[in-house]
Amino acid sequence: MHKIVTLKNGLTLITVDMPHLDSVTTLVAAGAGSRYETKKISGISHFLEHMFFKGSLKFPTTEIIATLVDGIGAVNNAATDKEVTYFWIKSSAKHINLSSDILSSMIKESLFVKEEIEREKGVIVEELRMYRDNPTRYVWELYERLQYGDQPLGWDIGGEERTVTAITREDIVSYVDSLYSPSNMALVYVGKLPKNIEEMANEYFSELPQRSEYNFKPYKRIKQLKPKVNVFYKVTDQANLILGVEGFSRCDSRRYVAKVLAGILGKGMSSRLFIQVRERRGLAYHISAQHSSYKDTGTFTIYAGLKLEKIYEGLEVILAELKDLVSAKITDEELQKAKEMIRGQIALRSESTNFLAEYFGTIFALDRRVETFEDALRKIDKVTKEDVQNLALELFAKNRYNLQIIGSFKSKDKFEAILNK
Repeated sequence: MHKIVTLKNGLTLITVDMPHLDSVTTLVAAGAGSRYETKKISGISHFLEHMFFKGSLKFPTTEIIATLVDGIGAVNNAATDKEVTYFWIKSSAKHINLSSDILSSMIKESLFVKEEIEREKGVIVEELRMYRDNPTRYVWELYERLQYGDQPLGWDIGGEERTVTAITREDIVSYVDSLYSPSNMALVYVGKLPKNIEEMANEYFSELPQRSEYNFKPYKRIKQLKPKVNVFYKVTDQANLILGVEGFSRCDSRRYVAKVLAGILGKGMSSRLFIQVRERRGLAYHISAQHSSYKDTGTFTIYAGLKLEKIYEGLEVILAELKDLVSAKITDEELQKAKEMIRGQIALRSESTNFLAEYFGTIFALDRRVETFEDALRKIDKVTKEDVQNLALELFAKNRYNLQIIGSFKSKDKFEAILNK
């Protein structure tokens, strides 16, 4: 399905040719994210994501870049996570050269004009405030702060207003030089590709400057002896809740079992939590479970948007379902349904050039290798009912729980009492 080539400068080129399409997604991913930051420059990874679009030697202003992208009917964007940042343009296949030209110029010769940096600080501060006014998003930032504490994995990706406004041009240049090396990036093309795609990639990306590489500080695990609870007071019409435990890293095979477990608990309208919390009791519109991994740790989380007056009942129902999953047997039907749901979701997403480009680019930037969907699904298929039940027994221990709430609650005492029952 995909081909991997290392260009002369050490940049990894990944191509997925889909000749039946008329579009191409061009994406550059870098092993750079907020966990590489220090307190002083917290938020700089996300800040840099903005600045790459603010002008380069060849395309010196935001307006020029935007006009070129709009002028060919393309779309572009970027995203910053804790371990990876990526930039992409999706265009018609005939404009792949322009997409490559813009992205390569952004990465290798951005101007980082001081006036633009100062102007963008205001934009980013407003973005941070917007997200913090959105409880369904902000609850995730708060949850990771609760689970990981005062270390880079626990800090907000966007940083804090005071750190963002203090970032200088020298900070940005130094950060780029520490992480944006060809050997720490991947270039991905997905869609209808020309036969000379490797030659074209070399033409546009061979002059990326060689830079140093900086490793993040490993996550410092602290043994958890009792449940942790944090309540963020905000007047809202519904309570946003995340109940989670520490999960498994990207190199831990148990993460495949955790994905199946999440499927049984909270994926789809027939999952245990959906039936119990929404269908039978009407306590929430949305409830779901998921497992996500970093290089050296992970999270298993349950998210729910609950009625304010039913928050305590909702939490008790969720905990009862976790307890039941530990003690009661999983059926063959549940196991197979969870596996098929994972398989089906991959099949549907694989029709999107953006999804494929993001998957291959971020996976390679993180792991320096690519796990194919077929390889992942083979590991999912090997998961047994006993694997899932044993993992549930390991994960859902009272002392491991972390509970983050956003809502109009001034005390966490009752939440702690429920978790400690």
